[in-house]
Amino acid sequence: MSSSRDKIIAALDAAEASYRKLAALPLEALSRPDKQALLNRLGELDKKMTALDRRLIGQMVTEGDPALFAGASWADVLSRRLRISRSEAQRRITEARSA
Repeated sequence: MSSSRDKIIAALDAAEASYRKLAALPLEALSRPDKQALLNRLGELDKKMTALDRRLIGQMVTEGDPALFAGASWADVLSRRLRISRSEAQRRITEARSA
């Protein structure tokens, strides 16, 4: 039986493969209502992915010390690792803590 880590990696691999498959399809073949429906579904998926992202960030900041990742703060760690601004990293941490 595979570990939880293996299951998580497999699920992420499947999500990435699904994204590549969707991105390669001819979107111009969709009608305007179909495109609007697709945008709605993508928006809902984006919200779910953001919620998962914040959950993961929340667990990281509550379970560890940023010094273990060569950072003075979690905002420093996330800004370097995710290549985002320090203020964006802090915003995500604040969202994760309030979720």
